[in-house]
Amino acid sequence: MLVTGPMDVQLIASSVFDLPSSQRVDAIVYDGTTDMRIWPGPGPDRELAEQYGGELQSQLDRERARLDAGELEIGEMLRLHRGKLHCDFLLWIATRPPEDRGIRAPAPKAEIVTRAVKDALAFVAERHVKRVAFAPLGDGPDAVDEVQRLVLIARAANAFYDERFSSGQATPIEECLICHPYSSRISAARRQLGRDVKVVAEPTRPASSPSGTTTRRRRVASGGTASKRKAPARKVAPTLSEDEIGRARATAETYDRARTYAVGDYFRHSKFGVGRVEEITPEGFIMVLFEGGDTRRLLHARP
Repeated sequence: MLVTGPMDVQLIASSVFDLPSSQRVDAIVYDGTTDMRIWPGPGPDRELAEQYGGELQSQLDRERARLDAGELEIGEMLRLHRGKLHCDFLLWIATRPPEDRGIRAPAPKAEIVTRAVKDALAFVAERHVKRVAFAPLGDGPDAVDEVQRLVLIARAANAFYDERFSSGQATPIEECLICHPYSSRISAARRQLGRDVKVVAEPTRPASSPSGTTTRRRRVASGGTASKRKAPARKVAPTLSEDEIGRARATAETYDRARTYAVGDYFRHSKFGVGRVEEITPEGFIMVLFEGGDTRRLLHARP
């Protein structure tokens, strides 16, 4: 059987749990421990549990009770109910050993993440999934840099497709989305991938050709005739320095919507990382600059 068509790999500047309805996927891939326990502290596990809707650990416990060994092997997968996630099912793949005595398990090695991506894609392909999304797999103590992990996932996805194509196996997957909420991380990953991997650019307000297909904006080389006007200087977006981020990670408290914040306050957000309050709006919200470069509006002083 020949492959059914190309599989586009896309790096998306969005949490895998906050994709717009136009990018709804059939499956979300998430990696965790072999004993399927959710880490209670800040991090990806907490975000998943919050987005899932509060019943995730109960669901995992029920699935674990059905296993002969009481836990998965590294690389084994479970298909879970979607909960409140915007997909058809959640695919849990084990990449780390159990947490021991309140100490987080070490992050999986690069080769385990690569194998997990390929195995997850094979799993969903057998179930005729057309659109699949990956969270940034491989989190944990001593984890590979986030950008490198995004690159690793993209290369593994591309290798999966090449292997299936060369062997003549069917590949019903049309789109593989690799998600991260910080646009700076996505941009850095795209630069590193270069032309080694076919990565479809994420369209932002795409223009349409007469036939209705999406077209990319073209850059006009210097000296071109497209415009004689000098482009206005770009404003440099504010960012948090590495020193600020390091100090805040060590000393700042966790974000609390009930607390009243002032401009210049720092806190740690379970989803967006270190943030600094930039402005308090007339409506009573705070505008917060986060370490990834994004500015978000949050609640405060709300008991």
